Amino acid sequence: MPGYYIDNDGDGKVSWVPDPEMPNEKPSGYDKSKVEPAADDVAPAAGADGAVGGDIVFNSGKPYASVSSLGEATAEFNEAFTTMFGNAAPKDLISGFAAELRNLQASRSNKPITGKSVDIVIQGVSPQERQDILNKYLKNYATKQIELAGAGDAKAVANLQKGNFGVAMTTIKNAYAENGLPFNSKSLSQTALESALNPNKLKSNLNLINLQAKTYFPALADKIDKGYTVKQLLTPYISTRANILEEDPDSIDISTLKSVASDPKNLMNLYDYEISLRKDPKWRFTKNAQDSLSNVARDIAKTFGLVG
Repeated sequence: MPGYYIDNDGDGKVSWVPDPEMPNEKPSGYDKSKVEPAADDVAPAAGADGAVGGDIVFNSGKPYASVSSLGEATAEFNEAFTTMFGNAAPKDLISGFAAELRNLQASRSNKPITGKSVDIVIQGVSPQERQDILNKYLKNYATKQIELAGAGDAKAVANLQKGNFGVAMTTIKNAYAENGLPFNSKSLSQTALESALNPNKLKSNLNLINLQAKTYFPALADKIDKGYTVKQLLTPYISTRANILEEDPDSIDISTLKSVASDPKNLMNLYDYEISLRKDPKWRFTKNAQDSLSNVARDIAKTFGLVG
């Protein structure tokens, strides 16, 4: 097995590890200014969480694949974390990711082993494996923050509102609201997580929300297919409800309008919807109702000549 270079301490300088069977082998092919003695290339000690960023466990029976330096692994994880959550990555997560990635890399070989009839190549860590390790740490962090946010932790709530995760969360939450669909907060957070990690997932989740909206409001199915939201399509009904029941149109729960679009063949006539709203117990306590009742009483009094 030939000797190799490695950067144990992540300082950008490598040390030479000779082949035990070739102690006189001379290192070559590397800038001397970036080489340091093995005694100076020592991996950092484990942190408080037990993760060791530079501790590599080699398989001495195989030639070694390329191993990322601590600096490379740190930069890679911090970039991914910042993109995902809008903050710098916690040190314990960086350390854990670096240790797992580097140990897996060190256990692999990318050198051919020549046989009598075939050359066998044991590959190093694939891009997908590398991404899977990274995603595991991102998911673990998000899941923990989701649990804390659900328990009312204000800091955790803030941690979930930035970066790609925050964008995915807002996009999906708005899609539910714009289509008058109920949702579970915890399930929404998990959907946002998978959507933030995979843009294709975000698209498929939005398509699923549209499908649910078509089921919930069948009269609007064809128009939802054309890209309209339920809120856009029911704006006249929202305005009517706001006027008659004296509600803020922006605070009206669109799911309360389900009855106007429950018939797959057509929408409820707007006039019929007005009549149904005046049958709502809430209407009796509005100024509209009081004025209407006063007008009726005045008309009756006029009929019997009680007022001029």
